[in-house]
Amino acid sequence: MSEPRSVTVLLRAHREGDAGALNALAQLIYPDLKALARSRSRNSRSTGATTLVHETFLKLLSGGALTTEDRGQFFALAATIMRQIIVDEVRYAMAGKRAADEVTLMETVVGDDTHEQAEFLLQVNELLDTLARENARQAQVFECRYFAGFTTAETAEALSLSVRSVERAWSEARGRIAELIEASNA
Repeated sequence: MSEPRSVTVLLRAHREGDAGALNALAQLIYPDLKALARSRSRNSRSTGATTLVHETFLKLLSGGALTTEDRGQFFALAATIMRQIIVDEVRYAMAGKRAADEVTLMETVVGDDTHEQAEFLLQVNELLDTLARENARQAQVFECRYFAGFTTAETAEALSLSVRSVERAWSEARGRIAELIEASNA
């Protein structure tokens, strides 16, 4: 993992107008984002992880200056963006707008049982919005762990929480999402 202090320093330098800071930041965090994207992909196609990282970078940088204060906030934002990209890709693919022979990001995320897994992922995404209204911390932990593939320690760092708090929130969030799935399928 990249050095937290270095990321924070580069984010600050970028906000203060240092043109080279963004490039240095990209080079520093690219391996971390790639590892997260690869861990999120359910099969071995590296194209999906690369596409996810590149699209995440594009969204992170499309608004101009990054407003995150430190490495943790940066990776929490990256998790949210990864969730958006994955969900958008799944919706797009399920709408039948992809060529049949084209390898999609969705296939790398949901695996072999594409249609069923995609529907489940979209259901979880919707229920996560419900959870966010009930308990924002649990929703953030779930987003980092489920959609971005963060470990417990990475989630703790991204959200400025203790590892124990993340473990508790992750357990509670999974339980609540399971309850919501059961209720919506009844």
